[in-house]
Amino acid sequence: MAETVFRSTFNRVLSYVAWALLAVAIVITLVTPGGLSIAPSVALGCAGGAALIWALLWAPYLGVDDAGVTVVNVFTQYRVPWEALIHVDTQYALTLHTPNRRVRATAAPAPGSLSSLRAARSHRRKGGDATGVRPGDLPGTDSGDAADLVLTRWHDRRDRGLIETGLAEGIAVRPHPRVSAVAAVALGVAALAGAALLV
Repeated sequence: MAETVFRSTFNRVLSYVAWALLAVAIVITLVTPGGLSIAPSVALGCAGGAALIWALLWAPYLGVDDAGVTVVNVFTQYRVPWEALIHVDTQYALTLHTPNRRVRATAAPAPGSLSSLRAARSHRRKGGDATGVRPGDLPGTDSGDAADLVLTRWHDRRDRGLIETGLAEGIAVRPHPRVSAVAAVALGVAALAGAALLV
């Protein structure tokens, strides 16, 4: 089965809004009298901002496939095979526990108090009982939806006998640097600094 990708709904919406505002800034600069003189610095600054938005908000994701879970955070990523997974938690964000490491997914944060209230109301309207349910587990929250995605695939493969048991202790789950994100942040900061110097 192909990889299923999860990204934070809040981060996606924020990314679209921020990119749209950057595009509007460029258009306004081009149509404003005298705007062409500052257009290079505005374009450079917007390009830097777009790169930062991609690296910090859009790029982090959670991927689930038949072999395990890929957690892509801002500067690091992890691969957690199903054989290494022993527990899934949502207290602060979706967190995958292995015997040797806890891997927190920044793409799936637990909800704040207002989001928790909205998610609990929505869950009750659909006939669910939110009593005693941790806010991060509620459907409609980033952490809850991501946890459901992970747990559904994990339990399905476990119940079908497709996960070999007794291997978790011997599987090392290590962070790997995300060179593309580091480069995007560096270029974004450099572009913003360059734009400030051009003004």
